[in-house]
Amino acid sequence: MDFLSIDVGTILFTLINTLLIFLAFKFLLFKRVDAMLEQRQAELAATYAAADDAKNAADADKAQYAQLMADAKDETARIISRAEKQAQAKGDAIVEDARREAMAVREKADRDIAREMAQAKGELQGEISAIAMELAEKIMEKEISKEDHSRLIDEFLEEMGDKA
Repeated sequence: MDFLSIDVGTILFTLINTLLIFLAFKFLLFKRVDAMLEQRQAELAATYAAADDAKNAADADKAQYAQLMADAKDETARIISRAEKQAQAKGDAIVEDARREAMAVREKADRDIAREMAQAKGELQGEISAIAMELAEKIMEKEISKEDHSRLIDEFLEEMGDKA
């Protein structure tokens, strides 16, 4: 039963070997691993900081874009308002010009009508005078009885109705 016996020398030798291997790993490998982990942690921190900066810049750009859009809407409303006022003013001017032209045409037509009426009145008076002269000549040519007188007046009125 030698294989089940505990040998203190072997245990001590194993413990010293394990301690030496642990110390060798610690001085040779753990420093490099720790340095690599710290470097990776620094890179991650820098990446997160850059992402935060990019997010902040994007938020600022978004706010600026929203302000530009609001300003553009305001400018559009001002332009539309100005165009509507100009269109209204032009429309009013066109209506006023048409009203003035219509008044001028109406005044000219009234003057033309008055002139033509005066001319027609003059012509009518001339024709009435001529007919009255003819009637007087007929009366002078013959002696007229009451019936002839009535008949001549009726003829005169008919002629006047035909010429008027």
